Amino acid sequence: MTTRTAAAAVLACAALLTSPAAPTAFADAPDALQACGAYTEDRSTSREEALARTRTWLEAHVPYSQRACHENEHGSYRTDCSGFVSLAWGLDRSRPTSGLGEVSREIPREELMPGDALNSPGHVALFVRWEDGARTRPVVREHTGPDGEPVVERAWSPETAARYTPIRYDRIVG
Repeated sequence: MTTRTAAAAVLACAALLTSPAAPTAFADAPDALQACGAYTEDRSTSREEALARTRTWLEAHVPYSQRACHENEHGSYRTDCSGFVSLAWGLDRSRPTSGLGEVSREIPREELMPGDALNSPGHVALFVRWEDGARTRPVVREHTGPDGEPVVERAWSPETAARYTPIRYDRIVG
């Protein structure tokens, strides 16, 4: 299956799952990720816009779930870590953590800027700023479980940060 065919299948599935007649069993399936909104393309997004978009979820105390969506003026995205970064960047849909590499590239840690992300297998967080001058303690916004927990902004320890790969959205501007 080509990448284009796979992408078309995912979009068709997302449209089916978000229709009013969509089966509800999908959300109950183990390891299933909820499909939310689908948009025509990934947006070009400024760093300021990425932070503003995520601030709306931080202020609304959106609860974590891989089986739920949150909709506001920025669209409808899955309420988990990769859905949160998908919202920040204005992606065409909520991508899984492993799918963020399709729209981003790895960067050196010292080049991290607001709106970039820190990614690992199974979790991703949006970089906000450095807490310290040595650039060892990143301040991130992240959506992490358990279910029901809201988005948080916090500083990570150097040990936690070292386990994550810095990435930059291909269409971030500014």
